Amino acid sequence: MLVVIGILIALQVNNWNEQRIEQRRIKKYAKSLIKDLENDITMIQVSMFQADKGYKRIDSLRSYMLLTAPKDLSNTLLYVLTHDIMYRPYKWNRSTFEELKNSGGLRYISNDSLEKLIVAYESFSQHLDEDFAGDKVNAEKANDLISSVLNLNSDYIAEMTQIEMDNFNSPMDLMFNAQAYRDAMAHDLELNTYDPNELRQFVNRFILIQDQYHIRGFLEMPEIIEDAREIISLLKKEYE
Repeated sequence: MLVVIGILIALQVNNWNEQRIEQRRIKKYAKSLIKDLENDITMIQVSMFQADKGYKRIDSLRSYMLLTAPKDLSNTLLYVLTHDIMYRPYKWNRSTFEELKNSGGLRYISNDSLEKLIVAYESFSQHLDEDFAGDKVNAEKANDLISSVLNLNSDYIAEMTQIEMDNFNSPMDLMFNAQAYRDAMAHDLELNTYDPNELRQFVNRFILIQDQYHIRGFLEMPEIIEDAREIISLLKKEYE
């Protein structure tokens, strides 16, 4: 009888030790996952700003094209309103989630709601990757029309392009205050075409992008940021 009791006690101690090890491990995972999600939020906020800037540029393009006769359109302004409107690709921090999934560590998360949120977040991030691929294709199609409508043979295009590259995360007003933009406007070139049908196809391509950017920047990106913050809050509550 004493032997049986001793075995049971040994098993109980062993189970307790294993549970303690798993708890330490899951706390480590939780800390790492919190850091990954915080980095995701910072990354998404940049993409959201860029998508919002692209949305506003296209909105300005729509208004400008509606209110301006083809013969009065500015080659320089159209260049600014259509140049490099794509937001940067997502760079998700997935290493901790992949380790949790591959090691079976997800089963040690005692809060079922938290586990479901983590899995749903990963699925949502993959959905946004698919959206980005579609947005990139549409942006490339729109860019293909730029050279047929705009005259890019300006002495100031390269300088304006460099300003855009150096200040990708800056407000649109920055370009309008740049000396290169003022110089380009002072030496504005004629468009390659003033054909109403070609101009309509040109602006319609960008309008298609704007509709998608509204979904990305005003709905999906804010939603996944809120999801990340909720997971972080629950992780801290459960494991810190």
